[in-house]
Amino acid sequence: MDRSSARDLLIRYRSGDCTESERQLVESWILHGAAGPPDLSDVELLDDLLDIRLRLESSMRKQDLKATVFRRWLPYAAMLIFVVSAAIWTYSRMNSGKQGLRRETADVLPGGNTATLTLPDGSIVKLSDTQGGIVMGDEVKYTDGTTVPGTNGQSPGHGAGAATQNASAVSQRLTLAIPKGSTYRVTLPDGTRVWLNTASTLTYPSRFSDSERIVELAGEAYFEVSEIRAPVQRASGNSGPSRKVPFIVRTRSQSVEVLGTQFNIAAYADETAAKTTLVEGSVRVGAAQNTASAVLKPGQQSVVSGKQISVAEVDVAAYTSWKEGYFTFNGTELREAMRQLSRWYDVDVIYEGNIPPTPFYGKISRSNSLAGVLDILKEGNVHFRIENNGTAYRVIVMP
Repeated sequence: MDRSSARDLLIRYRSGDCTESERQLVESWILHGAAGPPDLSDVELLDDLLDIRLRLESSMRKQDLKATVFRRWLPYAAMLIFVVSAAIWTYSRMNSGKQGLRRETADVLPGGNTATLTLPDGSIVKLSDTQGGIVMGDEVKYTDGTTVPGTNGQSPGHGAGAATQNASAVSQRLTLAIPKGSTYRVTLPDGTRVWLNTASTLTYPSRFSDSERIVELAGEAYFEVSEIRAPVQRASGNSGPSRKVPFIVRTRSQSVEVLGTQFNIAAYADETAAKTTLVEGSVRVGAAQNTASAVLKPGQQSVVSGKQISVAEVDVAAYTSWKEGYFTFNGTELREAMRQLSRWYDVDVIYEGNIPPTPFYGKISRSNSLAGVLDILKEGNVHFRIENNGTAYRVIVMP
């Protein structure tokens, strides 16, 4: 793309005349530190880019969103030039490669709120898709306070143990299942809040014991764990000082123990590793296949693969933005990105030919249709085709 075309894109963005996909592309690459294979750099565009950055941050502050203060951004002006060069490169590829996405059928709409709750007696309740979550207590209720039909007597009490409850209540287990294309929330009996991502299940007791709180996760979830304290029983029978009751999340490959914190776990069966990302507090991650463990600090992520545990500093927002309704790609490889799309839009993904390893960068709203997301993701050497065989959709990825 030549200099005049690049400036035309920025002018149309500032005047509001660009398309939705162009707007999202420019904003995601500028605001979220994208990098890519640019083949164009124009230092003279810096003034326009600074103005766009300021406008975006001003708009975000008005909406009470987090924004980077301009003076903190100035030392990275050179980096921004690099970033926007990548944006210009991608834009040129989008406009020169009109055959990148061929829509042979109707588009695929984004997901919503669909879930089922399996009760201790084995019965399955379909939860309302007009609600966003449930709250466990003396009854199972939706977040608006209405009782979930068909759950009477299935949730005995709440909190971390009470003298009026017995061990059988602790052994009663419920399972919240989220299909592909949906998300749902649950407030557990102890007040812990859990956001479940698409294609995930969470199994938990009707009430927690005084000694520990254990849940089982398959898929991905974000946890805000409530701190619960229980009295320590002395040999004399009298109660001693209270202690924190640990909260433990078990997946097929790891166990995560916390006392009160916020973190995200991604442990899908079709991924080769389980990732735990700590937002605040402290957690201990242990591999299920051996005794290896690691203690995480805020901003760190553990990756458990088999018997191995690795820990690294990460951009936490990139791994938790799904809770706010976004895909965030930060060097995400093509196949991993497509697995995320497969779960959210409930489509199969087929690869044809020799697909080169392609990293993606940017932040994209999950409220977009599938074709809208693919319009943003496509690059010059990757093409997509949406097909419908009458019963299901699939995306064909081609070089």
